[in-house]
Amino acid sequence: MAVAVCLLCGPAAETAAAQTGGTPVPGPGDPCPAAYPGDDAKQPAIARWMARGAALRDLPQELPVMAGLAESGLRNLRTRGGSHYGFFGMHRSLNTGVYRGFPRDPELQLRWFTDTAILVRQRAIAEGNEDFGTDPSGYGLWIADVERPAPANRGGYQPYLDDADALVTGSCTPAGHASDDQPPALRIRAAPRQRSTIELKVRCPGEPCIAAAAATPPRRVRASAAVEVGQEAVTLMLPARSRRGARLLVTVTAVDESGNTSRARRRVTLLR
Repeated sequence: MAVAVCLLCGPAAETAAAQTGGTPVPGPGDPCPAAYPGDDAKQPAIARWMARGAALRDLPQELPVMAGLAESGLRNLRTRGGSHYGFFGMHRSLNTGVYRGFPRDPELQLRWFTDTAILVRQRAIAEGNEDFGTDPSGYGLWIADVERPAPANRGGYQPYLDDADALVTGSCTPAGHASDDQPPALRIRAAPRQRSTIELKVRCPGEPCIAAAAATPPRRVRASAAVEVGQEAVTLMLPARSRRGARLLVTVTAVDESGNTSRARRRVTLLR
């Protein structure tokens, strides 16, 4: 099933000479090219370039390939006057900041996809989905959270898993790459007795993280939303669901870009 945003993409891209910017095409001995192989490259070369970029960021290598197959047929689409461009059907409103120039730069397109996929994973794990991203049968919904298609089209990505595997055919993780398996440092402060809303000061001093908090029993207070946290303290807030007092165990979960998790707990009495 085609994803809705593809209907806006239009015809295939212009010739490689107009779009590759002089990037040399990798030789036959480079099965997973580090540089974009060019718009005229065969699908396996483009898929392996994407897979390598994903693997370097500790993402499943099939993820961007599945998205590219669904959104563009794995083509760098550029339609003059259109609103969606590139391999991933990126909206023209993204052509700003660190992604400025993405319609002509596939490297920026892949960066946007991997950046967003990482944030989706971080938020999901921080908010309680501990196994997010570990099962390939869920890759399609992960991509849907990145691409944000119409609700009826969220299932349009998962069918491309086998096609992505067939194009990549093996690991594209460079031999010298070591995945980050170290959990982020997490520091929290919380007053032991609070009223109405539980507030916690949270920071990740070693590296940026995404953090969220929840309490047990959950019926007493609402969980906090996941927020970006760095070296400076950020406040997480858990509003009370009722005016009744309670003694709660509050758990803060912090997730780094590679999906590594740290948790810290505090007991807090919520006063009436």
